Amino acid sequence: MAVWYSLAAFGFALLVIFVQLMLHLVGKEPRDARVIVERELTLNTLQPGERVIRTVPVFRRTGVDYFRLTRGLLVLTDKRLIYLGVPPRDITGASDGPPTFDQREFRIDTLTKLEPSFALLGFARALRVETPDGSVNLGVPSGSWQKALLMRQAWDAKHRKLYALGAWSTKVRAARAELQKELQEYRRQPVYHLVRPGDAISAIASWYETSPEKIQELNGIVGNKIKVGQRLLIRPGG
Repeated sequence: MAVWYSLAAFGFALLVIFVQLMLHLVGKEPRDARVIVERELTLNTLQPGERVIRTVPVFRRTGVDYFRLTRGLLVLTDKRLIYLGVPPRDITGASDGPPTFDQREFRIDTLTKLEPSFALLGFARALRVETPDGSVNLGVPSGSWQKALLMRQAWDAKHRKLYALGAWSTKVRAARAELQKELQEYRRQPVYHLVRPGDAISAIASWYETSPEKIQELNGIVGNKIKVGQRLLIRPGG
């Protein structure tokens, strides 16, 4: 019987310690995290003229503070994708200290992906931001998943525009390359001018953007006399 009393007392003591620890941890969580993040976003993060398209409340866990959430926002603007979070306060630090921020930004390009995922061992939905340098998995509260889907739609729309712009740029580059090829082929061919009534060497040179001296040299002309029907070499081929 004494053993059972000892075990019960020990269990009760553990329960008290656990409750005190949880209360302490909750006390160290940033108060009004959403308000703190929104204020930081507005005052210090967004650039002048940067427009917010979509925002989603998110959370993440780190290896150091796995049992305490880093709460924040995932923000899609017309220029970039931003994650801004408020990490849990240091348990050993002052409770009224200024909040610190976990801020990351991602370029809106075809190398960055925003995909649905899971967090908390698969018990919560999440958005995963994948880049060539790594990925960040951000949990989404169940009540905000519709906002996450709307952000995915906005992200996909931007990607479609990027792909369309890339395809258009590819066509433009191909057209320029073809035009350059045709110009090079044209420059390899000799250019002649058939003298008409009223033509003068100076006027012909101005028309073809060359000099009278060059036309005289190419055609062995001494002076400025030319004849109607004369075929003048303006530019040699090669």
